[in-house]
Amino acid sequence: MNDLRVPPPVIYDLTTVGEAFVELRAEDSALPEATNFVKRITGSAALIAIYYSMLGGKTNCIASVGADAHGTFVQNTLRQHKVNVSTMQFSREHQTSLLFTSRLGRIIQSAYYRLSEWQLHNTKEHVTLAQGSRIVHGSGFCLWKHPARHSVFEILRLSKKFDCTTVLQPFFEPALWRNRNDALTTIKKTLQFADILTPTIDDAENLFGKATREDYLKNYHDMGAKTVIMTMGKQGALVSDGNKVVRVPAVEAEVVDPSGVHDAWHAGLYYAINNHKPLANATYFANAVAAWVLSREGALVDLPAPGEITQQLLEKAFEDV
Repeated sequence: MNDLRVPPPVIYDLTTVGEAFVELRAEDSALPEATNFVKRITGSAALIAIYYSMLGGKTNCIASVGADAHGTFVQNTLRQHKVNVSTMQFSREHQTSLLFTSRLGRIIQSAYYRLSEWQLHNTKEHVTLAQGSRIVHGSGFCLWKHPARHSVFEILRLSKKFDCTTVLQPFFEPALWRNRNDALTTIKKTLQFADILTPTIDDAENLFGKATREDYLKNYHDMGAKTVIMTMGKQGALVSDGNKVVRVPAVEAEVVDPSGVHDAWHAGLYYAINNHKPLANATYFANAVAAWVLSREGALVDLPAPGEITQQLLEKAFEDV
């Protein structure tokens, strides 16, 4: 599909491929007793695209939602944040996926209803938009089931033919995949078309079991990963090319709400890469963006200009990071 020999013109700084859906969230209540919910957009592909747009870039989101009111809400919210949704798909057979969450103190409870996000069918238009992007982000949250699995794989594969930086965010949840070998095979097959792999240390433990950080990195490289950036919360992040590992410190922040933090982190990483920062420096800026979001309430926190983030949290200009 769309095996172009001449690359299309670069239009977008970032294209995200994955999930976009609705979160219904209750505060100060356990989920079984919750009665009052606030609706907001969520999903890795959606939030990364929005956060990148906030930082000052041009983004495109490829996802599948239901042909219903919640799907319209997702589409409108992305548009409000200047994210292109011209190729968003609307399923008539499956409603928009929902996430119910509640928070009581530090305890967060969640219940997913995965309905439409795995119905993503890649098209020629999707591929053309991705190939015309500087960075293409593939969400591992959609790899658990076809046709979305095939769509993420194909869009990364065809984007890699041109001068795009491709990234895979791996994900394994035993209750969702049910078959660990299927997850390992799928991630291994997909990451061959990714320049960068961005797992969390929790992702690594879920996939490989208890092990050292060094073993996690080795496992990913043994699967074929070229570059791995593994985030570790308060312990910062490790950037590995298979030969050298660089530890990037975390940026100190008060923990107010962890929702959307890793999505903001990805947006910061991509913004810095597109502004020609080396990977370790880009990761440090991403850690600062994550700290900014972590210390504020909500799944979608307003981001100021990159220079304001670095000045307040790192006491330096963005150019000096």
